[in-house]
Amino acid sequence: MVISSSQLIYIFLYNDSKLIPIKWGTVSEWLIWSFPSLNPLKPLNWNNKYIVSLLYRSLLKYDPIQNKIVSDLASCDIDNLKQIECYLNNNIFWSNWEKITTDDIIATYNLLQNTWVNKITSSLLNETTIEKNNNTIIFKNNSRDINFMNIFFQPILSKSTIDSIWNDTIFWDFPTREQIYSWDFIISNISSDSTLWITKIFLTRNEFNNNWNISKLIIKLFPNTNSLLQNKEVVNIFNDNRNIIGDSIPRLKSHKYTLPQYVSLFININNINNINLRNHIFNKINTSNLLKLIWEDNFKEINNPYLTEKSVNKSLSNKNFEQILSTLGYYKKSKIISNYLPSTKKYSNEVNIEKKSKIIDLNLKNENLTIEKFQTDSKYIISPTYVDKYNFITKGDILLEWNAWKNIDAIYINDYKLTNYKKGNSKFYYRLKLSYNTLKEWTNSYKIIFEENWKKELKEEIFFLYSNNKKKLENYKLAFIKNLYIQKEKEKEKIIEATVKVEIDKNKLEKLSNLDEKFYYNDDLEKYSIDLYYISTEKELEETAYFVKNSLEEIWINVELFPITISDLSQLLTEKKNYDMLLTWVNLWYFDYNIFPYYHSSQVKNWYNFSNIKKTSLDILLEDLKSETKNNSDIEKIKNKIIDILKKEQIVKTLYTPKINLLIDKNIKNVKIPSTLINKTERKFIYDDIYIKEQKIINFENKWFFNFINFLVQKLNG
Repeated sequence: MVISSSQLIYIFLYNDSKLIPIKWGTVSEWLIWSFPSLNPLKPLNWNNKYIVSLLYRSLLKYDPIQNKIVSDLASCDIDNLKQIECYLNNNIFWSNWEKITTDDIIATYNLLQNTWVNKITSSLLNETTIEKNNNTIIFKNNSRDINFMNIFFQPILSKSTIDSIWNDTIFWDFPTREQIYSWDFIISNISSDSTLWITKIFLTRNEFNNNWNISKLIIKLFPNTNSLLQNKEVVNIFNDNRNIIGDSIPRLKSHKYTLPQYVSLFININNINNINLRNHIFNKINTSNLLKLIWEDNFKEINNPYLTEKSVNKSLSNKNFEQILSTLGYYKKSKIISNYLPSTKKYSNEVNIEKKSKIIDLNLKNENLTIEKFQTDSKYIISPTYVDKYNFITKGDILLEWNAWKNIDAIYINDYKLTNYKKGNSKFYYRLKLSYNTLKEWTNSYKIIFEENWKKELKEEIFFLYSNNKKKLENYKLAFIKNLYIQKEKEKEKIIEATVKVEIDKNKLEKLSNLDEKFYYNDDLEKYSIDLYYISTEKELEETAYFVKNSLEEIWINVELFPITISDLSQLLTEKKNYDMLLTWVNLWYFDYNIFPYYHSSQVKNWYNFSNIKKTSLDILLEDLKSETKNNSDIEKIKNKIIDILKKEQIVKTLYTPKINLLIDKNIKNVKIPSTLINKTERKFIYDDIYIKEQKIINFENKWFFNFINFLVQKLNG
């Protein structure tokens, strides 16, 4: 009875109590990394950037929970990218308890603007004026580019620190002793453990910051994976982005998140310009099967470059794959042999011409055939200067002027002898005019013949297609170009028929017999092949490249793989090497709706337009999206229009992004992490809420004897 009564009294007292975190305790986070530079001025990546972000604040920051940019040291009006006004917040201090002022902000940006310590930030600050007025700072910039917002995430240094550091220190590592920091932690100590081969960075909570529940954070730096795995049983927090630990420690709970980055497959349209072929290539690559291969629990499928649900994939518009490759001049072995053997040549001539005529019609509609393939300049006409072998005109009166030489006895235009030419003249003339009957509607052919010592010699033949109606002339032109291509094919057929009478080349027939029936070949017996370059920094990228290769070989496209590094990629783009496809990472960072660098025409020459697409309608949308801050509904509308264009053009297939495991000890309470972080450094926000111990606070209101009786009655009735 005593035990039961005590239990009931305990439940009654603590029934509506509150759990309050105790501001106490130390947690350790483990990293595989060398000692960081701790230089907030330099462009830093991953763990280097992460540790610096624990020490310094910036004007603005990204809130992963709200999924938007919010105030850090200042509140900024970012509606107009050309003029951004920032108001410094109240109660912001350095770790030495001095107030953070506009002088500190100005000093930091002046240093970045006037040195090359951070070339990216320096370029963003180029032609930017920074003015201050009490607690207000105004940034004026002529460019309307959302990327300019990146400068507001720059860690801020105190003016006293900037005035005291040497120029050499600016470009190298920062000292760790007696530094002034602005964020929630300061470095209190650094030590090395020679037995474990690790370095420990002790971070203590800033005295002015009373928001955090933990008192101390220890960053443990391990030199390699093996060193960490030997001690993994005592880890508290580990960002396991390579699944080194995985689920091998039950004490650690996995909090998975993704980043605005993903693997994409780009097609170079300069080399693969047939949209139907690009469509077939992308349709053959099954992303679901790919994820099963590389372990789908650790990867998320990406539907489009904007990480939204709308798919950029397109169903096949032309399912006849052999016909598509035949338009490129590639055929199966059996087709090539049948075209080579005499028995088929006797009756295939007209059929082949008819088929090729249809192909020519198709290519004309797709604007793949032009007159330039047949075009040459006139050798003798000097006026007008634009005369080519084939000319298309709407003007019905043109005077042609030719060069001649003194020993020419006579000159003929077709069968007409020029009466106004006399031997010894250096020039001769001929007028194209409807009333002279020297010009007529549609095609006009002019053969220029020189007579010398009673011998006639054809010097050149030029053509003028004439109509005073521009639309009609355009139709004439298309018909004329088609006829030129058909004549060329007929000449090929005549040559083939002529070779029928000759004995068959046994060596060539043997080469034909040795061809693999599965693949496609051209007239030179070259196999249709695609060169796929891929970034080889991660194991899954290599596995993806081989998956693409195997998938395309199922439709008998040979794929050659070329692994490259990040530095090789830069060289590949600047030198414009002849790649067909490129498998690479895409990083969108803070502004995941800005894919401008990857698809805008201006980025073709030396930057990241991997597919080499140049499309005005796409450019306009991309420019609009990055030119100013917009509300979410406007952004979504533009995104959808861009996705529709990319779907139509079939230049990219987005594949997947890793799910990163943030492993946290289950004894650590109140862990909050969204499904997506802007970058790995943003995981620092978990320290805002976590704690180790908690206590129950009794609410003594309504805790009298009669309340206890009512409590018992309710429990018994319940």
